[in-house]
Amino acid sequence: MQQSRLKIGLACCVGIAACVLIVLTGPEPLEASLPDEKPRVSIGELDRTVARNTVTAFGVLSPRQSLQLTTQVPGEITWVSEHLEAGDQVARGDLLLRIDERDYAIAVANAEARLAQAEANIDIEAGRSEIARLEWAAWQENHDEELPANPLALRAPQRAEAVARRKAIGAELDSARLALERTAVTAPWPATVVEANAITGQVLSVGEVTATLFPLDFAVVELQVPVKTVRLLDAGIDRIELRPVHDLEAAPVVGTFEGIVRNLTDDTRLATVRVRIDQPLEHNGWAYGMHLEARLVAHEQRALVLVPADLIISGNLIWVYRDGRAQRHQLFPVEIEGQSVSVEDNFVAGDALIVERPIGLFDGALVEVAEG
Repeated sequence: MQQSRLKIGLACCVGIAACVLIVLTGPEPLEASLPDEKPRVSIGELDRTVARNTVTAFGVLSPRQSLQLTTQVPGEITWVSEHLEAGDQVARGDLLLRIDERDYAIAVANAEARLAQAEANIDIEAGRSEIARLEWAAWQENHDEELPANPLALRAPQRAEAVARRKAIGAELDSARLALERTAVTAPWPATVVEANAITGQVLSVGEVTATLFPLDFAVVELQVPVKTVRLLDAGIDRIELRPVHDLEAAPVVGTFEGIVRNLTDDTRLATVRVRIDQPLEHNGWAYGMHLEARLVAHEQRALVLVPADLIISGNLIWVYRDGRAQRHQLFPVEIEGQSVSVEDNFVAGDALIVERPIGLFDGALVEVAEG
């Protein structure tokens, strides 16, 4: 029993001695150390500039109107122009097709003959009226009486009837001539043929569509722009540049501003900006129905800053040097120009861009500017 207690006491003494030895001979405890210097950054000046307000919108090239070419008289098609084909173009007054005119020519000749007969009847009635007037004057002379002449005796109603008949036949002749003119169908203005379905030998009824034409003189583009964005144009529009969406590097085509219509409905707050484009199909590769990008440049100018695109970090943020600190600054981009981005000038006086910074820099940290 005494030996067991002796062994336990000996083991405790050995353990205590080992702990003391470890404490005395172990490594020095770690001490926290803080850097004595501030993080160093490289800065650059802000590239400030002034530019006009611009609004970018998209729309579709549309004809100012669409004409469905219909027949005004029935008949058989005897001739069709070689240009009356989809995709071709026609000039104003070009003959597009002709309807068999023989029946209409006969109707004109018949009306002309009847008109000549009616004019002859008027001459005959004029002679008869003159004879009746002379006879009435002779009767008054023989009877020494001054009685008023009877219009019927002087054949006034018969002459009026002949004049009215000539007028009616003249109207019939005008109608026959108009029908004859309508057998030749011409283009009302310079146009491109969108659709054509007229062939020689086809018998047409009145109102049947033979072709669809779009005018060539000018087209329109209606741009849907948020009302809030349209306010940038309140000072007036200096110019409107349009490019095909599939070729944004093409030279811009200048359009003419025609007006703004604000469409304020329950589900949208958009404004329609209407743009006119003269001679649209003369531009290489342009066609009705194509999508266009429009850049509306306002008279009013605003302050911008050109920022290198590679300095912008996620969330449209950029590091700036302000009052001795590194701070993240929110950008509001306006336009991308190559390797630079135009942003609104919402910087404060004295701001500079941080072009180089150490890893781990936190927002609001005190920094030093590297020389050179």
